[in-house]
Amino acid sequence: MQAGVYDGENIKLVDIPKPKLTEQEDLLIEIKTTGICGSDLRILHGESEPQKLPIGHEMSGIVKEVNSSKYEHLIGKKVAVDTVSAGKACGYCKHCLNGYYTYCIYKDEDFGGAYAQFIKRRAKGCFELKKDMNFNEGALIEPLAVAIQAFRKLNPITGDNLLILGSGTIGLMCLYVAKQMSFNNIFITGKYEHQKNMAKYLGADFILDYDDPNLHENIYDNTNGYGVDLSLETVGSYSSQIATLSDAVKFTKKGGNIGVVGGFRVPVEFDFLIPYMNGQSLIFPICYNFIDGKHDFEIAIDLFNNDNSDLSKLITNQYEFIDIEKAFQHANQSRNEVIKVHLNN
Repeated sequence: MQAGVYDGENIKLVDIPKPKLTEQEDLLIEIKTTGICGSDLRILHGESEPQKLPIGHEMSGIVKEVNSSKYEHLIGKKVAVDTVSAGKACGYCKHCLNGYYTYCIYKDEDFGGAYAQFIKRRAKGCFELKKDMNFNEGALIEPLAVAIQAFRKLNPITGDNLLILGSGTIGLMCLYVAKQMSFNNIFITGKYEHQKNMAKYLGADFILDYDDPNLHENIYDNTNGYGVDLSLETVGSYSSQIATLSDAVKFTKKGGNIGVVGGFRVPVEFDFLIPYMNGQSLIFPICYNFIDGKHDFEIAIDLFNNDNSDLSKLITNQYEFIDIEKAFQHANQSRNEVIKVHLNN
């Protein structure tokens, strides 16, 4: 089968063996749509070694083969797949038994990613899509689940003021989830006009230009001088990570919570004394898990179907899988016009 593999310079299509099912829980999924994540783009900036297996984790597809009669009912079903945690977790270590598959200590790291024609994952990481959902919508479930996990970890209180730093895919997904909750005001920062327009469509109360010299005053004037109760850093790129994380501290009230959703890719220097003296809590939601018996993917699928907003508007560009190199170049070089790029098989 063909797969997109990083060769040290770019993503290249290569021929690799089709995955073989070896465990009873294994499913073979034919990939239909894969989303290009900002974390995937970082490999083009020298933040990854050349790899033998494909990367990619935002995907939807069809179950083609199973390795146990227990899962025969899934054959032919449309699924969104948790490719990074439950889909390759052991299922029996302490973390897995508590529903935290992301922390699995026996996770199988030899599974290839979703820039391919087929992928093998365990059944507990595959979630059936509703009948009226298409594959492009299905590939948005993963980033939506990231946002859901953030709020489940941060546990906001009704009437809180929220600041979302960054209006890329994850920032906008956080905004979408926040609008289903009971926040007082939702602030979001943006850099590009197309991002700000999407934030307006999704219902942000205040859309702020990140480079506005009056950004501090705009936030404090609309929170009675306290700052926001909760802030989310969603940018996640090294070049701006320190600035946005420091701003999250600056704009959050004393005793408030700061969620680091974007993630660190390389070591950074950060003065923890400031949030320490402010009594602020830094919380690091990671990926998605089962909490109270329900996986974030399941909640994402339900939310996607029960809300009237059209999240597919986040998909600004689509390419055929064979054009993966072109798609990566476009996503990397056109930040001022791109939100989400999808590859379709």
